[in-house]
Amino acid sequence: MAVIYLTARSIDHRTPPWQATALAAAVMTALAPLDVVNPGFALTFGATCALVEGARWIRRHRGDGRGVSLVRAWTLGSIGASIAVEVVLIPVSAGSFSRVTLAGPILNLAAVPLMAVAQVSGLVVAFADHWPSLAAPAGWLGATAASAIVSSAQLVDLLPAFSWRVPPPSVLLLLTYYGALLVTLFVERRSLRLAAGTVLAVALVLVVSVLGRPQPQPLRGVRLTMFDVGQGEALLLESGSSRLQIDAGGAPFGGGSFDIGARVVAPALWARRVSRLDALLMTHGDPDHIGGAHVLLEDFSPSHVWEGIVVPRHEPSRELREVATRSGMRSVFRRAGESFQWGEARIRVLHPQEPDWERPRVRNDDSVVLEVTCGDVALLLTGDISGEVERELAPLLSPARVRILKVAHHGSRTSSSVALLESWKPQIALISAGRGNTFGHPAPEVIERLESVGARIYRTDRDGEVTLETDPDCRTVSVRTFNDYRR
Repeated sequence: MAVIYLTARSIDHRTPPWQATALAAAVMTALAPLDVVNPGFALTFGATCALVEGARWIRRHRGDGRGVSLVRAWTLGSIGASIAVEVVLIPVSAGSFSRVTLAGPILNLAAVPLMAVAQVSGLVVAFADHWPSLAAPAGWLGATAASAIVSSAQLVDLLPAFSWRVPPPSVLLLLTYYGALLVTLFVERRSLRLAAGTVLAVALVLVVSVLGRPQPQPLRGVRLTMFDVGQGEALLLESGSSRLQIDAGGAPFGGGSFDIGARVVAPALWARRVSRLDALLMTHGDPDHIGGAHVLLEDFSPSHVWEGIVVPRHEPSRELREVATRSGMRSVFRRAGESFQWGEARIRVLHPQEPDWERPRVRNDDSVVLEVTCGDVALLLTGDISGEVERELAPLLSPARVRILKVAHHGSRTSSSVALLESWKPQIALISAGRGNTFGHPAPEVIERLESVGARIYRTDRDGEVTLETDPDCRTVSVRTFNDYRR
């Protein structure tokens, strides 16, 4: 837009900023049509339009500016422009990143002049690269300004109240918000502008909060969703009005900057209109099962946090327990032999037993194993247990007419033993594994063993997200995948 505007001015053609913006958008759309669905496109043009219209509005209402100091005028103009950008982009931020912030107007007081310093210094470096005595200090100045801009974003870490996560707004709410904003800005009739301003204020409250979000209806039967979280595991069990999140995904070895809970699991739950969990089960403490749990504790406030065997020296699990305790969530340690109602289903805890020695580290064989039964349907949720534990549990399983197995340990060859498969003969097998993972999951021999007992196999690395749902009487099961639909 700037190139179009300045080029027009250079040939004495005074194009209005709105026309230059529209032409720039049209050219970019023609060159790369898919960019229009990229959040960067909406953020860039939204911010530009907010600045153009905000500047016009500020000039119109500020008067001639006489008697106002330059610093005060710049400060008021910067804050006004930042507020205009925030008002326009809050729904985009909520929809694209499930996050809103009020820190922009404050941060921009530093970011705008720092960016000017960084840009001018960069130009000096580019033009003076043959004169190190000039380019070196300019480069240092530009780098310092750029680092200061990045560091200023830590304000939201020091003051968390300036930024919070929200469910993505619905299309209807977005249309209402921007429709009211356009009427408020461009309609001359005062009564209509006041009405639109009221609607805009209400829509803004709904965008930045969970108020008015439609809640899911009570579910007759049982629904199990296996989210596609790469080489990790995260499942949602629903029945009646009860919702249990089983594990939260994560990187296999921990670390990394990508938060699977914030970027995948939480948006997937919000897409199902889930705003609160009844319980969060951490089957065991491996990072690919609990890596995203912090965000789920924060955003969905489960009433209970379920665990198996505690490993006192395991720092990530201890941190999660402390977060849950501070938030008033009740910790429950599940043990073999427990049985309780969950919506219209019944849950039996098959594993682990009460420990008789303290664990120095997390073990796959300490995973919490649940059997969920409803009518003619039984689901076996196995965590990461090995074939040895499977052989111990095989005689305890319910002989339901429809049997679904959540394959243990992402399809590792050490699990899905012949003893379990031959005795229980699941008709449906669910595998959570990352596409092209370096572990070779699921192992070819596991696939062969499942196929030999006639199990239909669904895998997140090929099928994407997998949703299994019974009929209201729990007599039949349908399976829906992201990539296909099969019954």
